[in-house]
Amino acid sequence: PADPMLGKRIGGYKILRQIGLGGMGAVYLAERADDQFRKLVALKAVRPELFTEQAFRRFQNERQTLAVLDHPNIIKLLDGGTTEEGVPYLVTEYVEGQPIDRYAVTAGLNVRQKLELFRTLLGAVHYAHQHLVVHRDLKPGNIIVTPEGVPKLLDFGIAKLLQPEYSPHTMGLTQSNMQPMTPNFASPEQILGLPITTASDTYSLGVILYHLLTGHHPYERQMRTAFELGQAICETEPEKPSKFAEPAEPPARGEVRGDARALRGDLDTIVLKAMRKEPQKRYASVEHFSEDIRRYLEGFPVLARQSGVWYWAEKFV
Repeated sequence: PADPMLGKRIGGYKILRQIGLGGMGAVYLAERADDQFRKLVALKAVRPELFTEQAFRRFQNERQTLAVLDHPNIIKLLDGGTTEEGVPYLVTEYVEGQPIDRYAVTAGLNVRQKLELFRTLLGAVHYAHQHLVVHRDLKPGNIIVTPEGVPKLLDFGIAKLLQPEYSPHTMGLTQSNMQPMTPNFASPEQILGLPITTASDTYSLGVILYHLLTGHHPYERQMRTAFELGQAICETEPEKPSKFAEPAEPPARGEVRGDARALRGDLDTIVLKAMRKEPQKRYASVEHFSEDIRRYLEGFPVLARQSGVWYWAEKFV
């Protein structure tokens, strides 16, 4: 059926077309409708048929989260409010681009370029953590890279605000039957319904980096059912990224394959440390994660690798 939102005016914006559809909300391309100046924006609204108390809380949560964040690699909140029908909405900058994994392929990025792009993303997540915001749904689809190569972090709908004064806005956002998360990139503690900290974002970032470097999900062989995937995330140690980059058979047409030689050793160690099952054994912060990648790029010993004097001597040479 035709979307009743198309052509509608909400606040100072006119809906042009739908550009995204989620579990509870739809995202529209809109433009200012007051003739002062032309500006395209993204307008997100709860789908009327799914308007519930939980959906309302999630919109409140996302709006409050974006209001406290101001970073060049995080989507910017411009406006928000409620329609005449009582449906909440929020307006953000419109970002045109591709998900980070697709961008890496179409732009033909090498390992170094992927790592440099990923470090920019880590800077945005670290900024959010400094402002006591845990994203909780990091995945390639929520990281859009512009044609200029600038990554933008989107969709804070299930983010967790750690400030005590904002706790009423986050009530009802814990895991439920609706599973407000993306299982493919969820941490073991999210699958198990355990308390979520910044370490959960670190795990998801580790999975994203694994995917960027190899073109494969670390548990793609266990993704036949949600139960099997959840069990693998919680119990199975992932293969080293370099193993996925060197399959025995020739690559299929269009298949993305990483550079096994570049991944072997330090990058294997960095990715797998970020993906440790135990939160306390991952990087202490996203900043530490980024620093180890910087050390790798500049030829220094990585701190995640507990190696002896020969490793350090080799790096020195």
